[in-house]
Order: sequence, then structure tokens, then C-alpha cells
Amino acid sequence: MYLRSALLFFFALTILACGSNTSDRVHGDLDPHREVATDVKMFYTDSAITQFRLIAPVRESYLEDKKLIEDYPKGVDIEFYDNDGNITSSMVAKSATRIGVDGLMTMKDSVVMYNARGDALKTTGILWDENHQTLKTSKFVQLIQADSRDTMYGFGFEAADDFSRFQIIQLTGKRQFEDITEDVSDNP
Repeated sequence: MYLRSALLFFFALTILACGSNTSDRVHGDLDPHREVATDVKMFYTDSAITQFRLIAPVRESYLEDKKLIEDYPKGVDIEFYDNDGNITSSMVAKSATRIGVDGLMTMKDSVVMYNARGDALKTTGILWDENHQTLKTSKFVQLIQADSRDTMYGFGFEAADDFSRFQIIQLTGKRQFEDITEDVSDNP
């Protein structure tokens, strides 16, 4: 009798211990049509050759009008590679949206891109067409060329997605970079 009571008490305790705590449950509405991934790191390859790498803290995927939409609300960092695996350019933005089937990614908010020469492009938004391997924007751009140390400003920009060739559509200004490291010890 004592053994039976002890076993019942043990099983009751075990069942209660296996129950979930309400603090462990997910609160809020879950959307079965939305996938959320964190700490995303993806490599896109073609014929076993890496074309680009994408890193993002969060990716939200869902279907809209039968198209896969990928949102990167906390930013994205992309590196492009040549056939030998060398980085040819890189691009970062504070947010982005990609339409998978169309191969179009809209990068928004503080977009910065660098090419292998060290040229830098800064803008508020750019459209990357993965299928045609192009970058386009009609927004204001600032282009800083590493070799000539020129800074160009304008509206509209078109480039190859590796940023090896580019064109500012409406150039509005250009200035020579000033060297602020000159010796100024003779000046008061």
C-alpha cells in the first residue's frame, strides 16, 4: 500500500513536471503564411561557383500574389564574388525587400556600396536586378572615386552589379577631395 501511494505520487509529480510553463509559450498571433529566420547567412551559387553572399539579422518570407517576398527589416550585407572567389564588391543597407521569382531586390535606407578599386557609392535606395546583373536608382547619389579622389553628386545611377562599370545619369556636381593630412605646422 505504501509502495502504491509512493508510485502514484511519483507519477503525478512527473506529469506535473512535464507540463509547460506559460512563460515558455509563444505569445501573440502566429501567421502560418510567414516564415521568420534570424542570423541569416546565404550563399548563392551558379554551376558550383559562388556569385554572392548575403548576411542579415532577420529575414521574413511570405507569399504575395503567388510571389515569394523576402523582407530584411533590420538590414542586409551582400558581397559579390568573381569566378576565382575574390570579392569584387560589397553592398549594405538598413532594410531591403526581394521578390524571389523576379530576382529583384530593393535596398533602402543608407545604401553604401564599394567596388574592388575602393570606389564608394552612397544613396537612399537602389534596385538590384539579379537576372540582368544591374543596379539602378533615380535617387540622389554620391560617388567617391578612390583613384582620382573625386566626389561626384547626381540623380540617377546605373551600374553592373559588381560595380565595375557605372554611370551617373544627371551629374549635378563634382569636387576634388582635399587632403587634410598636409603639414600645417607653419600655420598658426
